[in-house]
Parts: sequence; structure tokens; C-alpha cells
Amino acid sequence: MAFDVSGLTAYIEEQNFPLITKAVTGGRTASLMEKQVGVKGATKINLMDVDVNFQDGSGCAFNADGDVTFTQREIDPAKLKLNMEFCPKTLEGYYLRSQLPSGAHYESIPFEEQFGAYLVEKIQSELEVMIWQSDSTLVSTNLQFFDGLIDVIGAGSYIDANTTAFGSGTALTTALTANNMIEAVQRVYEAAAAAIVDKSDAKIFVGYDAFRSLAVGLQSGLGIVTSGGGQLQNADSSFADLTMVLPGTNIEIIAVNGLTGTNDVYCMRTSNMFLGVDLEEDASRIEAWYSQDDRKYRVAVELTLGVQVAYPDQISAVIL
Repeated sequence: MAFDVSGLTAYIEEQNFPLITKAVTGGRTASLMEKQVGVKGATKINLMDVDVNFQDGSGCAFNADGDVTFTQREIDPAKLKLNMEFCPKTLEGYYLRSQLPSGAHYESIPFEEQFGAYLVEKIQSELEVMIWQSDSTLVSTNLQFFDGLIDVIGAGSYIDANTTAFGSGTALTTALTANNMIEAVQRVYEAAAAAIVDKSDAKIFVGYDAFRSLAVGLQSGLGIVTSGGGQLQNADSSFADLTMVLPGTNIEIIAVNGLTGTNDVYCMRTSNMFLGVDLEEDASRIEAWYSQDDRKYRVAVELTLGVQVAYPDQISAVIL
């Protein structure tokens, strides 16, 4: 005697919960930038400079000399929204129906908490790329709504570090790889404005891909030979958060996914980078409700976002 299972379909387990979500990159850049809150439309960053003109002080005369100069830079933000809706009854035909409540009336989705947490992660990941790569001349994709840091810096009087006067004697023209990544960060460091190199918030920003190339270059002893005849090695690095200090300097190199795929390297102070928002928490505030009108579960996110730099002439960059 035996079990006759010829009339059955082989069982495949589908009901292991919770759901597994795809890994996403974080939104690091926004956390480092200066926040200008209350932004609902075009908004100015107000700047001030003061002349310091010393004179011969051997006499008693008072000779006024020196101005206080006020200038402005503008954040031109975009109003963004995310709208979604789902019909819970769609799940009835699949394994997910095991998570639906009893009865024909569903006022929620069974994995609501997990969905909400993952959606916030995905939003932060998208905003990270938008902060750097957005271009208002585009007509589609998430990058079309405002100009990101790459466009804002490129349109200003930034310091071009990709000149022939450094290292190999020729400008970098090919993609950033382990063979030239060390030179790229050396270039932006050497060209950096004198006013920023001693500041604790001066950073070198690279993409995730460029950071890995830099790490490989350092491990392999590649790159520009130093005046002492050795290579730049022994970087103080943290794999956990993809940062390292450029050897022989006080400048931290930070990998940001917003620059991944761009072949760009920037050296600037984080206090020179401005993020215009209405409320800081808008990007993580998710509204979710059950619509009795059409029996659907709806999700909405709304935020205002724009970027600007205060002093483009204090930013050095290798832009390929």
C-alpha cells in the first residue's frame, strides 16, 4: 500500500513571511547639506561679505574704507508628489490571500507596515540621485523637475581641477577607474580653494563606483607617485559607511550614490551645499488611507525640493 499522489501538483512554498525587499542605496547627501526650510517656491540664499582694508595707523585720522556686500543665490525648487492606489481584492487570486482578513471587505493591505518602511527607503534613494543629477531641461524621469548640484555647480564659476598642469601632465578624459581615480581626488584637493582646506566640513564627494575604484587603486599602489617617491597608501577608511581620509590630508572622501555613474569628483564644504525644503520630514511622511468611494487603498507623499550652492568659486571639481 502507498500514497497515490499522481493527481496532485507538486507543492511549492509561497507563504513564508515577511516579504523580502530589494536592497536600496541610502540618501546620504541630504543629511550632510544645510537645510533651508519653509521653501514653497523660488527662495533666496542671502550672503554677506566684508572688506578688510588695513591702513597706516600712525596718525589720528579716521578714514573709512571697506564695504559690506550683500548678494543672493536662488533655490528654484520643485513641488513633487507620489500617488499610488491598490485594490486589495487583486491579492485574492494569489498566495497573498492567506494574509487577507476574513470577509469581503478589506480596508488595508496585509503588509502595510513593511510596505511603508520600504517605500520611505526607496524615496530617499531616488532623492539622493535627484539632488545631484536632476536637470530641468529633461522631459521625463524623476530627474526632470529641478536642477541638481551637478548642473548648479557646472553653471557657476567653479574651480576646474581637470587641467594639464597636474600629475600625468594631461587632463583626465577617460572614465574614472582604479588607474586614474587617485589622480582625480589629488587634482580636486590640490586645486581646492585655500579658504576651505582647513575646515572640518570640507569633503571630497565621489560616486559609489568611483570610491571602489579609489580603494582598489590604493590597495594596488597605483596612481601618482609622491615627491618622496612612494605611493599614496594606508588610507584611513571605513568600509561600513564608504568613507576614507585622503592620505596625508585632513579631507574626508565620501561616497554618495548620487554621483554613481557620473565620473565627477567634487571638493567642497557641506556648509556650502543647500537643500531647500518646506519641512524636513516631508519626504518620509506617508499618507495612507482606504477610499470607500472605489474600495481601494491609496498612498500619497508630497514634498518641495531644490538645491543650490552659496559659493561655487570655492568648489573644485573634476568633471569628465
